[in-house]
Amino acid sequence: MLDTFLSVLPVLVLFVVGYLLNRIRFFSLQSVAEMKKLVSNLALPALLFQAFSSIEIEARYLVLVVLVFLSCGLMVLVGRALARPVKVQSPYFSLMMGGFEMGMLGYALFLGLYGQEHLGKIALVDLGQVLFVFFVLMALLIRVRGDASDPKTLLRQFISSPVIIAIFAGLVASAVKPMVTVGPLLESLGEFVDMLGGLTVPLITITIGYGISFRSEGLARSLKTIVVRKVVSLVLVLILNTFIVDRLLGMAPMYRYAMMVMFLTPPPFVISIFMKQDDRENMDYVSNTLSLDTVVSVLMIIVMALLYR
Repeated sequence: MLDTFLSVLPVLVLFVVGYLLNRIRFFSLQSVAEMKKLVSNLALPALLFQAFSSIEIEARYLVLVVLVFLSCGLMVLVGRALARPVKVQSPYFSLMMGGFEMGMLGYALFLGLYGQEHLGKIALVDLGQVLFVFFVLMALLIRVRGDASDPKTLLRQFISSPVIIAIFAGLVASAVKPMVTVGPLLESLGEFVDMLGGLTVPLITITIGYGISFRSEGLARSLKTIVVRKVVSLVLVLILNTFIVDRLLGMAPMYRYAMMVMFLTPPPFVISIFMKQDDRENMDYVSNTLSLDTVVSVLMIIVMALLYR
């Protein structure tokens, strides 16, 4: 248990460093935004390319990809059904149920806990939710925002995203890797990608820690959202791990841990980017929920790593 805690301790320290830097206003808001832009457009795509180029592709694993995609959709439907009973009046409540923040949090925590050698495993379980976020959640966000969800516009945004380009390039690299002889040039390019991807975890954790803030106003709505999301997520991931990962597919235990990490992460941060920016009430609700859920998720993932076997 001590070894598990110590393995994620560097990530936790980086979160704290980011939070403390915020307290002394070390960065300007523009600097933080530019750091996030660097991560989302360069460092994170490099890490994702590494992850998906090392993925173990088997046709039977597509079952898990499809089920993760459907689980995200089911969580949105559960959110719609529970919005009135739990008394959370926001069009974003159900959207906060679907999808997981893997790129800006899940990968950092998984790598801190389990190491770079298992990067391909977290990439496999992440694929279904990536497709859900870009194809379904984005369309729902645009609809709530009041814009026309033109399929051509959504497709253009999808194929031009550095994250998506990196994922598909990684999948192609994984498929052709057995047929390619690695020479000095490819080794040098691989080292470049490794160095660029290595920026992801420290930059992400510092910027997330820097951006964490809580408001007492509307705190009850945020807490109810987090409780509902965590309960539904835990039920789904335990079902998937027991009946699909273990029994049906007989996958290695590390896939179970990857699934658990993913299902315990917060909602995708992209929600706060694509929602109406002048809707202050809902912006405060979403921002407060994402900040609080980030802290809750980090703590729950550490506890999971200590206890879940």
